[in-house]
Amino acid sequence: MSIFQLNDGIYRGTCPLAEGELGELLARSKTEIVVGHPTFQNADNIGKELTGGLKAVAEVYPGRKIAFIVSDGTCRMDSPDDSTLAAALKASAETFRQLGSSLSKDMLVVAVPYDGYKNDHTPGKGSALKLIFDEVGCCPTMTKLILLDGDLRNDLKPWFTVFRQIQATHLNDNKNKEFFITARYARHFVDASLTRFVVGPLTTLMGEYVPGGISGDIVLSAGAVRHERNADWDEHRRRYGTDIATTFDNIADPDVVIYEAYLGAKLHDITDDSKLSVMPGEVIGAALGRMLHYENKDGRLRRILKQDLPVKHPTIWGADRTGIAFIDPGFTNVFNVDVKRNILVEKFNQFKEPMKKVLVPDTFATIEKSHSRLANMPARDTDPFEFLGVTRRLWIDILYQSIAYLLSKQDTETIKRCLNYLYTAAFLEFCREKIMQLGAVTFGDVRRMQPSLGVPPEKAQEFYRHEIDRAVEKMALEFFDGRQKILKYLESR
Repeated sequence: MSIFQLNDGIYRGTCPLAEGELGELLARSKTEIVVGHPTFQNADNIGKELTGGLKAVAEVYPGRKIAFIVSDGTCRMDSPDDSTLAAALKASAETFRQLGSSLSKDMLVVAVPYDGYKNDHTPGKGSALKLIFDEVGCCPTMTKLILLDGDLRNDLKPWFTVFRQIQATHLNDNKNKEFFITARYARHFVDASLTRFVVGPLTTLMGEYVPGGISGDIVLSAGAVRHERNADWDEHRRRYGTDIATTFDNIADPDVVIYEAYLGAKLHDITDDSKLSVMPGEVIGAALGRMLHYENKDGRLRRILKQDLPVKHPTIWGADRTGIAFIDPGFTNVFNVDVKRNILVEKFNQFKEPMKKVLVPDTFATIEKSHSRLANMPARDTDPFEFLGVTRRLWIDILYQSIAYLLSKQDTETIKRCLNYLYTAAFLEFCREKIMQLGAVTFGDVRRMQPSLGVPPEKAQEFYRHEIDRAVEKMALEFFDGRQKILKYLESR
């Protein structure tokens, strides 16, 4: 056996996890709700997160059969680092003792490594979730899967309460359909670059504006989980493209109702996505792959491009309905203006050929000229604060050209590399705009500001509502409204 019981209700798995073994454990326990945590090097946080989660479900779901699954990528067959697994199990055992047998008897915690599951060794969040998706499918009593990132530091009781309320409302209003719950929350303006500049706009071409699916914190009904077991899992999806692929599949299914729940703020380790690392490319690649899949399946993209219909929106549960007040994302030190500038300057040639292929000549010439200007600017403290000048208007046009290229060439790899660079430039231009609103004019101003970058608490709610959320949504909807320009670009291919 690859799963061993450590204490009452607490289990640990080993590499490679045997197919179906976790599912059988869930089925024997008659599990109704599963909380899944994909983890990688989260030993410093997962214990606190599980403690909070276990205590929260004891209050929110009393008497219900609940299982927590930690699917960990830290511990691998060739590198058996069990620090995250050990932290999860230690905290769970202590929390069970605090809760007492009367409360903990309905709970289950299973911490397992995912490396080698079904003979796959691809590292990434997608592989962690693939294990969870496949195993919960063996449990006929499961009604809901809650997925939460392993670095969360939020109070989970309000979140679980909202998830319970949405499920109850859904069963009353749409009992013959499945549900997919996404999150809307305030995220620092230098965070969530992919969500704001790639995922949000592209979901509109699937027919529904669903920016929150990539948040990492989503909830799926048992039927919605079937998409994940039946889908093709390429490397993009297995690494970091899992959230966007899940979102697109649920948008495409007319039997799924999508909900967007306001959850305050995401308190976590802010990921610095604009480093042109592997993660953005895989998210972009997964998005393009699913768009192409549905275009080849039923002509979805061309149909939406030609139709004169408004984009759909999820069923919104705003702050007035969730009861969760605004939470200020606060201040961060992850933004380094010199690192950002150097990335744009130094990485241009690495992505030059894909950009030249995807973009029309005038647009590529504009980008190339901007890069030359930036590269020749000394960026002294007294110099004006500038990046590449990829404004939201220009970014929308770049997306149009990219989708036209996708429909014409069906070449996701070239577009992925093109957008991997340009989305970074577009997001940094957005950050530049917001930083200048906070008073920075020169590179020196930003260097003095960046060790503690954020909005004064008394101005934060208005700033994030108007300058971030509404600005990003306006961009996505403008992209959708002008989508027929894609057809014009397509004609010229």
